[in-house]
Amino acid sequence: MVLSGLQDQLAPLKSWLFPRRVYLQLDDQAFTAMVLEGERVAWLERVPLPEGLCVDGEPKAVEALGDLLGDLLVERGYAGARLKAVLPRTATAWRVIEWPDASWPEHPELVVRQQQLELDLPWSLQDADLLLQPLIGDQPRSLLVAVQRSVLEAWIEVCNQASVTLDGVEALPICLWRAVSPQLPLGEGVQVLLQLGSDQSWLLALDQVQPLGEWLMPAASDPEELSLALARWGRRYSPAAAIVHGGDPASADALGCPASGFARVEGVPALWGLAEADQRR
Repeated sequence: MVLSGLQDQLAPLKSWLFPRRVYLQLDDQAFTAMVLEGERVAWLERVPLPEGLCVDGEPKAVEALGDLLGDLLVERGYAGARLKAVLPRTATAWRVIEWPDASWPEHPELVVRQQQLELDLPWSLQDADLLLQPLIGDQPRSLLVAVQRSVLEAWIEVCNQASVTLDGVEALPICLWRAVSPQLPLGEGVQVLLQLGSDQSWLLALDQVQPLGEWLMPAASDPEELSLALARWGRRYSPAAAIVHGGDPASADALGCPASGFARVEGVPALWGLAEADQRR
């Protein structure tokens, strides 16, 4: 009993001396947290947020969100944790950039910022932080990820309020790409991840396991409209394979290609993709 009591007293101290990695998915409706021990999920929890605390991916009540996050981590034994977070979909935008003249520019970010109109982003690049990641292929291409600076700064403030360290953030589609890539065979043409949702669905397309684009689709609750939209998309892109998350793989039948579920039964695809980046280092 004495030893047990001593362990209970030391647990908070250990959490501060040896902080754990917590992967966190942020959105308007909830925090979703995951902790891994090797390949095993040690903690997975989705915590609903009161309405209005986060709107369109942007924190509207930094102090309240920070207190909620901090209390959650303390209660679950992860005080002082080091976080990596997946930003809400609406906080980021991404495009595949094909560089002209088949060559890499000397100052790629400057070139991108001069292409505001051509990129058709939802907000000005002057108000964004940019990440350019080279893509594999014969044609020089890069993946551009843009993050609204004000939204990023607000989430940093939330983590400061929670007394935790935010080590990095990533865009949701990029994490999904990383999560499904090991499940897709190389050299199979266009492949898709279909994320089924009650309000709307999303289709992330990859070509030779490199990002191609992302399309908004009807909700899973309207299977007829969803099938029509998938059939139209399938006729244009002729996908070779599909992975379905959030529902029956048969939901993707209209694409006209073999479909399977996400390979990992436990956890959240985007958080597995976030963890995959750590494991590659």
